[in-house]
Amino acid sequence: MDDAHHKRKQERPSDALDDCYRLLFQQAGVALIATDTDLNIMAWNEAATRIFGASAAQMMGTSVLVLVPAEERGRVEQIWRRVIENREVKEFQFTRRDDNGKLRRLAASVSPIVGADGVARGISSCITDITPFMERLHQTDQGRKMAALGEMAGALAHHFNNILGGLVTSVDFALAAGSAEIEHHALERTARSLARASRLMDHLLAFAEGDPRQEDLSDLTEVILQATDLLEPELVEAKVKLELNINVLPVTPVPRQQLLTVVFNLTHNAVDAMPDGGTLRIDVEHRDDHCLLRFTDTGCGVKEEDLDRIFEPFYSTKGTLPGSEERTTGFGLAAVHGIIQEIGGQISVASEVGKGTTVEVRIPYEGNRQG
Repeated sequence: MDDAHHKRKQERPSDALDDCYRLLFQQAGVALIATDTDLNIMAWNEAATRIFGASAAQMMGTSVLVLVPAEERGRVEQIWRRVIENREVKEFQFTRRDDNGKLRRLAASVSPIVGADGVARGISSCITDITPFMERLHQTDQGRKMAALGEMAGALAHHFNNILGGLVTSVDFALAAGSAEIEHHALERTARSLARASRLMDHLLAFAEGDPRQEDLSDLTEVILQATDLLEPELVEAKVKLELNINVLPVTPVPRQQLLTVVFNLTHNAVDAMPDGGTLRIDVEHRDDHCLLRFTDTGCGVKEEDLDRIFEPFYSTKGTLPGSEERTTGFGLAAVHGIIQEIGGQISVASEVGKGTTVEVRIPYEGNRQG
């Protein structure tokens, strides 16, 4: 009895472990795909069959690139190649239509397969269908926007009532006074108020759907340089030191007016956060498939509980403008958010009270933009 038990103990570990690995691979809830260094498929599990609608027998020896739509293959192949060359883990997303024609969003995490001798043998890819998650996220975002709609409508009416009320009072007074000088001042005030109303509507359009006007494309580097030149007098007056760091970039076409609006609004936000002066650093970097713009200020920062709402229109943490009784509209970041979404980019904010705020904007290259 003891000898048989001892024999089973000796035989069990490797056999049981092999069985465990085989079951783990085949029954995993995510697609597990292994390729050689030429990206030809060597292993394919059951989840891969469910996601891609093809059996292991059909896929063995086939290039893994056939899983990716033709328009995305160049980008994805570069990522897979870098995994092999640099021995690093990469994550990316791509879209693919299923057998019913529905567009699915897939997330991939790819790792090098390296032998004991340190030589790369291939790549392992873990692929998950995140379409249900993205749909729930979209529904949540829509719900939050709807919840904010009542507040936004009330705030919009409040701002326009303030503008129109001031206009009516100013014009009535000028007409009653019968003075050319007073009428001139009334016209100047009317022009300023109408300009404010126009800017407010531009920001609202940018938040809702991006600027619908067609813009000429300009090189990103030129747009950044032009924007900072225009902003220099304001920064000097506010005692804000600008540190501009633009790495060597390929020519990156961007919608000029929209990107100017992004830079202006993010800079204004940073200046407002540094009423006693400070430093604003703007970094522009070239990444794999996008350009990264990073705005870092040494201002007052944003409370953690406010970060989730800073992209909502009419939500502002700044109160009144310095030297004015007029409340800020809270539309700067909302407009930036709308523009960045419209061009297929991403924006994120990190902040610490008393230390400053960093805003990162990712702008895809023209060929990778979502249409």
